[in-house]
Amino acid sequence: MSVTHRLPTLQNVQKVLKNFDAQKGLIYLNGQVLVERDDTDVELPFRQESNFFYVTGVAEPDFHVTIDIETKHVRLFAPNVNPELVMWMGMPDSLEELKAKYDVDEVVYVDQLAQHLLSASIVYTLPITKTDKLDSEIKLCSSEESKKLHTAFAEARAIKSDWEIEIIRKANEISSNAHVKLMKASQEGASETQLHALFLYECHRYGALFQAYYPIVGVGKNAATLHYNKNNAPFKQASDIVLVDAGCEVSCYASDITRCFPVGGKFTPEARTIYTIVLDMQKACLNACKAGVAWEEIHNIATKVACDGLLECGILVGDKEEILANHVVAAFFPHGIGHMLGLDVHDLGGYPEGTERIDAPGIRNLRMRRNLQSGFVVTVEPGVYFCDFLIDPVLNDPKTGKYINKDVLNKYKPVGGVRIEDNIVITQDGYHNLTTVPKEIEEIEALMATK
Repeated sequence: MSVTHRLPTLQNVQKVLKNFDAQKGLIYLNGQVLVERDDTDVELPFRQESNFFYVTGVAEPDFHVTIDIETKHVRLFAPNVNPELVMWMGMPDSLEELKAKYDVDEVVYVDQLAQHLLSASIVYTLPITKTDKLDSEIKLCSSEESKKLHTAFAEARAIKSDWEIEIIRKANEISSNAHVKLMKASQEGASETQLHALFLYECHRYGALFQAYYPIVGVGKNAATLHYNKNNAPFKQASDIVLVDAGCEVSCYASDITRCFPVGGKFTPEARTIYTIVLDMQKACLNACKAGVAWEEIHNIATKVACDGLLECGILVGDKEEILANHVVAAFFPHGIGHMLGLDVHDLGGYPEGTERIDAPGIRNLRMRRNLQSGFVVTVEPGVYFCDFLIDPVLNDPKTGKYINKDVLNKYKPVGGVRIEDNIVITQDGYHNLTTVPKEIEEIEALMATK
């Protein structure tokens, strides 16, 4: 969905400056450019660079922006009118129209940019800012100062404003409705490709023309590949589980939702057992989410609940504390419990400068390590997967293999993988869930029975 009203991005500029300790100079960012595919004149889909969008709301190519640190004046630089491009692309907005469209103090043409940057006492850029074509006389900041600006953006973007949350809520609404449509459309003889196409259609028809990431639609064992993206397998058995991890963008803000359901609408006993374990993992994690809680503790809760469930169904055997100490559960739950969500699906701010990863199986893949704060938007996405590549080394190691019952494991392997993912806003005392797709087994089966 394109921006249909002016976003209050000057608020975001204030948040960045509050987190940046420089007193004078200019912050300079260049927006993304239109790129053509290889040696052709076929344009690739345009998507604005996230930090640039954060402080301008501009979702068009070839723009630049400067922020005067002392005066807080935001100047947007638009591409000059190119008569040759007008024939192909149409007449661009005038400077007056751009000023009305975007929350900036001034709009001028880009031919004024070089002199403006030359006049600055210092120009601060992000590490990703392209500076190779700038005048060599411009006084650019050091790499350390560039890192500090990146941190300022990351900290500002981590705490979502109410209006940002509402955009993410809208993305969740569109994506949630699309997930429901996929459940209703699933049947023996359909395919991953058909469901992928249907998800895109349902998002497009409600104005969300872009996906936050490439959709994952995996049936059976394909669901055990975390970022599976072939999306071309047929649905051969009604009993197979389909995993759909997909979310659209609205005004560059992401949604990220995962649901699992049986091809034919009825969970097998084995699928029901694994699905229930994952749902219990998610519920326990959600119950613990609130400001002040360490994110790795949320991950540890998921691991412990997974261990309980896998012990109860007989896949794991032995002492729970020994199993946890030997990281056996990571063979079935190999990724982190979730991540920041915002202008990027894996948003900035997960690892503040100087924060190290915990070097242990499973949790080392956690995409965030910090205490939750009110205003964070995060995903909560536990899973249990049956991937031989991950399980076999643990199974074949005498130290850890004794904790896995191979016969029971083989009984559950056809389930493939289950992940359940919601997007939540952290509050002082808990959370608000932005995702509305049904996830209780009875709800899913009842919904699929209506197709």
